[in-house]
Amino acid sequence: MGKLSKMRHCPALGRGITAAECGEQRNTRITCTAECPHNPFARANYSQLLEIEERLDVAIHELLTAQCLGDMQFQRDLAKLRSNSDEAAHAFYTWQILFARGADGATRAERWLKSGMQGVRNDERALFRAKTQTRVALLEVHRVLDGERTEAVDLFAPDSKPMILQDRGFASIAVRFATLLSWVYPLPHYWRLHGMARQVTDVAGVSALDVVQEVARHLGGPAGESELPLWLAENMARVAVSLQAVGRLRKAQLWASMDVKLGKAVYELRASFAQCRDQVDQHPDVEPDPLSAAEQNEGFAEARFWAGETSERDEQIAPGGTPSLGRALLGQAHWRLETMGAEKLSRLRSVFESHMGDLVRFTGERLDDVLADHSKTHPGDVALAPPRLLENPERMILMSHRLPVPSVDVSKEEAEAELRRAADVAFLDGAVPALDNHTPRQAASDPALRPKLVLLMKRRIRMDDEQNLRTGGDLNSNWMLRELGLDDLIFDAPPRRPPTEIAEQDIEDDEPDDLFFPPLPVDPNRPAAPPLPNRPFTFDEASRRLEVALRSFETAQEGIDEIYASGSTILDDAFELAEDWMSADEYTMLVAFLLQVWFAFVPDGCRAPDITFDDLAENFLANMRDLSDCIRDGHPEVLESLMRDSPQPDLVRVIVAQFLDTVNNAPKKIRPRVEAQPAGIAILISVVETLDAALRFRSV
Repeated sequence: MGKLSKMRHCPALGRGITAAECGEQRNTRITCTAECPHNPFARANYSQLLEIEERLDVAIHELLTAQCLGDMQFQRDLAKLRSNSDEAAHAFYTWQILFARGADGATRAERWLKSGMQGVRNDERALFRAKTQTRVALLEVHRVLDGERTEAVDLFAPDSKPMILQDRGFASIAVRFATLLSWVYPLPHYWRLHGMARQVTDVAGVSALDVVQEVARHLGGPAGESELPLWLAENMARVAVSLQAVGRLRKAQLWASMDVKLGKAVYELRASFAQCRDQVDQHPDVEPDPLSAAEQNEGFAEARFWAGETSERDEQIAPGGTPSLGRALLGQAHWRLETMGAEKLSRLRSVFESHMGDLVRFTGERLDDVLADHSKTHPGDVALAPPRLLENPERMILMSHRLPVPSVDVSKEEAEAELRRAADVAFLDGAVPALDNHTPRQAASDPALRPKLVLLMKRRIRMDDEQNLRTGGDLNSNWMLRELGLDDLIFDAPPRRPPTEIAEQDIEDDEPDDLFFPPLPVDPNRPAAPPLPNRPFTFDEASRRLEVALRSFETAQEGIDEIYASGSTILDDAFELAEDWMSADEYTMLVAFLLQVWFAFVPDGCRAPDITFDDLAENFLANMRDLSDCIRDGHPEVLESLMRDSPQPDLVRVIVAQFLDTVNNAPKKIRPRVEAQPAGIAILISVVETLDAALRFRSV
């Protein structure tokens, strides 16, 4: 009875097998069915798959560690990429393990599988074998089937069957016609995302597929479509940076084209309030308007809505709406005109002053830039973006108008739905710039315009689903697709989901951790850096330590390699902190002094002390603030105070003096700018403070 109880029925073999046989052979020597309750790759056992992925991560990490521990170039490249982004580091790992081929023509993954991956369970080996089929795909989502499954097509392989992607995280935020550049691999009964997916949107009539191809060409990629996926696999991090630059630059173009300034003009009354009010109410485009509580608190007694003609540049009016020129706030002694945009304020002032004549006197105006914060954002590197993708910048259409008051029997939601429906109907018969000023109905029957219409409607459906995801609503424009004869774009709307904020660019899979991502450990045989004495270095000790550090390596690159080998990313961390003040070339000059500081504390061959980016950042920001105050207020003694209060005052004095002496005597072409020098000093002092704290604490 005991033996029989260990048997289980195998649907694939049509007979009973032991649990041990099942565990050792499923999905390798046995082709398991989707219905088998013991198949960890069956949809019903999805949680088991996630557990297997987590165990596989650990196994691969150990294999990679054993191979790459002494590979300085690998360690250096990885540290640099990890400091840039998780996405870049994941792309590096994926290429190195699944795609890059060695002298024997095999990938690391193929060599590991051939070796048998001793100590790794059958389930993990089966999953890893599936991951060796990973490829880059450009996924276009068509349907969200449920809370775990999404249907998509690969635009790189348009003739292939749709994929069913099993991924809870993705299904929770997927929308129709979202396009994502990602890694995918097949399991027997569904597909999986591998790591991150970057959203790619169409750009000014250029499809998402063409956007990726254009970026690849700009970065020196292959001309042939068949070679593109493999090239993308090797260059995914570069492509992601280029796509990000395109997005930022197009946003900057959009903001620059918008006249989004809140305009206000103030007038003094030169007649009684009643006389002025009677005069303004005689204008045919003026209607009473309610005051807000804030406006009442400012002392205004009444308000007026001022209608006006719209210009093509300004706005598009919703059906039933009245175009707005602006508002007038009426006070007993002063009136204020308000509108959006400098040009519209000028028009409103002209109409108002012409109508009111000598009854009012202009006293002043102001324009507040609503997008002031956006204008401070760095738009991105133009060199990274293909010129074609910066053509035809988009323009925001402002909806500035007055809508009719709904009936008391109609709810706010019903009124908004009716207004939207009217706007959608008007859209079908209105000229659209993206369709060469044809209507959607005209474009639907024009073979030359139909592809543009398809892009436009895909974007519209995608935006509906994104709004539903944010609000929990149920917008669905499938009826418009039917009227336009675009039946091939009709897919069921995603199921209702709780309101969720959608990430703008990146979507992560729901693996417990990104595969191959854990940091590689340093050589465990490296000794720890020695603790510091319970006092600061004397001047002679500091000078001697810095001198020894300077002579420890023949080249700076050898010192840089040793810092990475010790397990530290301090050079990358320091640059990340300083890059807002220093250029890359200016930072390069600073590196020589950072090497001296590092090896004054951490001898060659030792393991890096346990310090974090946050430790360094906290010290840097405090020092930078003090140095900025010192420069602004003209108090040079602040620098002396910083050095005196340092835990290593003499070492700081020596290294800062060396840095400033080098800077002052450097050729003008390579000399750091005056405004960059405080950042260099702050970095040096902060590294000293951070290392001292880590090693002194360790000695307690």
